[in-house]
Amino acid sequence: MSRRLPFARLAACALLAASAAQAQPTTSLAQLLAALPEPPATPEQAASWVDGQGKPAHAGLLAQRQAMEAHKAAANRLLAGDAEAARTQTGYRTEALGQGMADIGIDMQRMQSDPAYAAQVQERLRRMTPAEQMALAQRMNAPMQQDRRITNEARSMAEDSPAATAATAAYEAGQAYSQAGAFTERRNREARLWQDAEAAVARVNARRLDPGLPKPRMAYDNIGCEAGCRAQWQAYADRMLPLMVARETEVLKLRTAALRKQRAWLAAELAPVDRHLAATAFGAGSTSRVHREQIVAYDVSAVGEIQALHDRLAETVRQAAVVVRCGKQAVLVPGAVCTP
Repeated sequence: MSRRLPFARLAACALLAASAAQAQPTTSLAQLLAALPEPPATPEQAASWVDGQGKPAHAGLLAQRQAMEAHKAAANRLLAGDAEAARTQTGYRTEALGQGMADIGIDMQRMQSDPAYAAQVQERLRRMTPAEQMALAQRMNAPMQQDRRITNEARSMAEDSPAATAATAAYEAGQAYSQAGAFTERRNREARLWQDAEAAVARVNARRLDPGLPKPRMAYDNIGCEAGCRAQWQAYADRMLPLMVARETEVLKLRTAALRKQRAWLAAELAPVDRHLAATAFGAGSTSRVHREQIVAYDVSAVGEIQALHDRLAETVRQAAVVVRCGKQAVLVPGAVCTP
């Protein structure tokens, strides 16, 4: 049996390594960010990015979303494996604790169900000297220390790979940095960027469009708007729609500039994170469950930043596409058909 044990351990390690390799994300943060398409240049292009309901239909945008979801799913599989291992470890520890308490004459189950018995045990412990209490604790903990099934997490953390230790330190430093106000400042910087962009958009939208024709007095969808009235509306729409598209083109350029700036900021922020995560195979290369949990949290948080930019782009495209998708209806009956 002694000769078989090392082989069994090697086989178990190989299985764990294979499982981790299958679970780990296969795309880096830089790849996920690079997969985000450049915004469309015109409202006409934006209209081709959405379906009939205004939902994203652009192949690149959908592929990037799918890649992010696959990345997060792989990260969650790592955590799920750790959660199962943690439950198993809890079972081992409970079993060893019960054995240890039995070795010093304490019935653990009775302690939990019999208040009188629990009081007796507590009184017994209270009457002991500190030296006696220490000796009793050592006897009680002996089964847990001797059980090879139980992982010493403190040792796993201490003996983890340098890359995993560095990634964990970077995560903890990032947490401390965020708590010191850096995260709020980053969010405020992004908020200011988009406040300025939307203020510029509001100024563009506030400018009066002059199609060179008077707007018909009667609403197009009024029951009294007959042939002559409808002809006036059609002529008005022929002049007004190109002006509206040109305005949307200007708005799209303003939002695209903000998107590119936010993307550049994010690329710079993610570069050091990406290096740490890649060095640990996104947590799969860590031998410590505690470290792996922190590394995966680091990863998922970073992917969330990329997803926020993705969502911002999708919304920018949706808004830019409205007028083109609606065509003349954006002029004739905008409230009924073309509400963004």
